[in-house]
Amino acid sequence: MNKNNSAADTAKKILWLILAAVLLAAGVNWIHPKRIAWVEDWGSRVEVNVVREGIALVQLPEMIEFLRDNSRLLVDARPANEYARGHIPGAVSVPFEVVAMDGVIPIELLRAGPGQVFYCSGPECDDGLLLAIAVRETGRDDVAVFIGGMELWGSELLAFEEGAE
Repeated sequence: MNKNNSAADTAKKILWLILAAVLLAAGVNWIHPKRIAWVEDWGSRVEVNVVREGIALVQLPEMIEFLRDNSRLLVDARPANEYARGHIPGAVSVPFEVVAMDGVIPIELLRAGPGQVFYCSGPECDDGLLLAIAVRETGRDDVAVFIGGMELWGSELLAFEEGAE
């Protein structure tokens, strides 16, 4: 037996082994009660998780009302450079990536005051939800999430501010 046949046979055996592993994993996933979805609707994934967490979900009309009456603290969870390019008027920047890295929630989010509405770039972005969960874990229960984020805000041609705080 020459080296080429030996290498080809080994490659075939490896491919058959990989195929068998994939088929076995797919079969187990198919029958498992908590199976992993092959295709997920990413557009509603964050919204489903907000509801699952028991956090209030804010729609666009409510967001506009909060802006008008200044009854909520609006918190932009996007990275600082995105916030500087444009954000909902009056919103403060608290990038989730910084909170996650440092493990420190800014004091203004922990003080008593108006409820807080967190948002990020759009319906597929979960930074607003993750920041709302982190703040809620400190004892604040008046947190909410605006799922539409800047994507919905911009699509409605609503005013926004530019620049850092």
